[in-house]
Amino acid sequence: MRTIAFVIIIIGCWASTGLCQTPAKEPDTLRALLVEVHLLRQDIEAVTVASQRVQIALYSLQMQDAAVARATQRFDEARNKCSAVAANRAHMAAEIQRVESVLAAGTLASNEIKELQSHATQMKSQIEAQTAEMQTCGATEAEASSQLRSSQAKLIDLQDRIERLDKTLEKLGISEK
Repeated sequence: MRTIAFVIIIIGCWASTGLCQTPAKEPDTLRALLVEVHLLRQDIEAVTVASQRVQIALYSLQMQDAAVARATQRFDEARNKCSAVAANRAHMAAEIQRVESVLAAGTLASNEIKELQSHATQMKSQIEAQTAEMQTCGATEAEASSQLRSSQAKLIDLQDRIERLDKTLEKLGISEK
């Protein structure tokens, strides 16, 4: 009977030791799983934030690209208008010179001379107006050019920002593998 009691005590101790170890392993496993879930959650949050930043940067890039297109169009319109005004002014100046040459030749009748002098006077007043318009046009073209350069600089800055984001995300992807 003593042997049976001794065997029961040994089995009881062995069983209690085994039971004591099992709960000790379960919290470690559970703790490790919780740590892993926490790390996965942090990774998902980081990826979500990175994705949102990339989307914001791409939206900003699209908006700035459109701004550059509008600034380019304004600059082209201003330049074309200035070119047209300059060409019209040059044509008018050539016409004035031609009329003055005809008047200087003295081969016309007095009524034709008065008509050409009146026409020359009108063209001279028109050329003065075109000169003022050219100055305004030049200022408008300079402002449009400045806005275009500013928009292009912002676009380049955004492109650099997206490139840096891409490199950062690439490094994160490589380091996690």
